[in-house]
Amino acid sequence: MTTPRIRQAAAFAAQAHAGQTRRGGEVPYVDHVREVAALVSADGQEEDAVIAALLHDTVEDTSTEVGAIKAAFGEAVADIVAELTDPGERSSLPRADRKAAQARHMAEASAAARAIKIADQTSNLRDIVRLPAGFPEADAARAYIDGAAQVVRACGDVSPELTRQFGDARAAALVAISTRMEPAS
Repeated sequence: MTTPRIRQAAAFAAQAHAGQTRRGGEVPYVDHVREVAALVSADGQEEDAVIAALLHDTVEDTSTEVGAIKAAFGEAVADIVAELTDPGERSSLPRADRKAAQARHMAEASAAARAIKIADQTSNLRDIVRLPAGFPEADAARAYIDGAAQVVRACGDVSPELTRQFGDARAAALVAISTRMEPAS
């Protein structure tokens, strides 16, 4: 699905994330939010959810404020983005505690936010395969995968298809990290 508002959100996200790259690579960060939005769109989610998917990391990872999103895209989109934004104090928690807090929060979140979160976690796990330098240590990658699975479980059955795709990404990531750790012959 592509609409003028979605194109506007894609441009907004590209500008907000300009110069940022994905962990462990030179891949532009905006590719991640585009992938999340594509997953959400392919799942048949509404336009506001696709727009929120494009913008889901802008408040957390850029200088963008929720008010700017509300002004540009409306209250419904801003509310979804706010649901997906980790509060600042959560960022200082150890990964396991941060993922547990995310899971508790997502269990109570809107259906749109939960669908986007599953797509977000799917994209992140795909990057473990695509961008292995982002997780050079298998233990860190396994911990990340376990935390992502905990968050997705908390999202419940909001989208069986997105959950299936997450499971595929999880399996591929586990294979990738185990392959990297095999001793050389």
